[in-house]
Amino acid sequence: MGQHIAADLTKPDTLPALIENISSLTDHVNALILNAGIGLYEGWETMDLNELRTLMELNFFAPVEMAKLLLPALKTTGGTVITVSSAAGFLPVPYMGAYCASKNALNAFSDTFRAELADSGIHLLNVLPGRINTGFSSRALGAMTPPETPFAGSAEKLARATFHAFLRKKRQLVYPGWYRILSLLRHVFPGYYDNLMKKNWKI
Repeated sequence: MGQHIAADLTKPDTLPALIENISSLTDHVNALILNAGIGLYEGWETMDLNELRTLMELNFFAPVEMAKLLLPALKTTGGTVITVSSAAGFLPVPYMGAYCASKNALNAFSDTFRAELADSGIHLLNVLPGRINTGFSSRALGAMTPPETPFAGSAEKLARATFHAFLRKKRQLVYPGWYRILSLLRHVFPGYYDNLMKKNWKI
């Protein structure tokens, strides 16, 4: 039967106690899934910096500290760290700049940490989903309302794809895969990509 521990990951002081609670339940950590996150829909000019700090604390600093604190246990088992980032980490979106920045930082953390742990037996998988039907936008910070996304993917299908990527020891999963095409479009035709984003946000 699963165990649930409530914690506010935006408060760094709670993390050591959280790890202590986990350690009291088990001494065998096979996987760490860093999935906590929040969005922020606001332009840089009008952004509340306190909301920006909250976002960065949850989306970036908390995953980094959780990974560091559980690293000894993961080394013992040769476990896996799964960072749930976002396609927004490599595809800039207007009025989502703070979220994009946090996920870009998380991508850099995952890729560099993987290299540093190459001889440890720990595997790192970075998952970069596009829009997934989870109610994400309804819980986001900021004053703006994002455009409708009629083609949001299934959370269940993403979970299955993540599990298969884990079993195959993949380094990265972009889901759905067509986001790679959008990334290529951005690099080959940056002006067209920018206009597409502006049209989407009705700028």
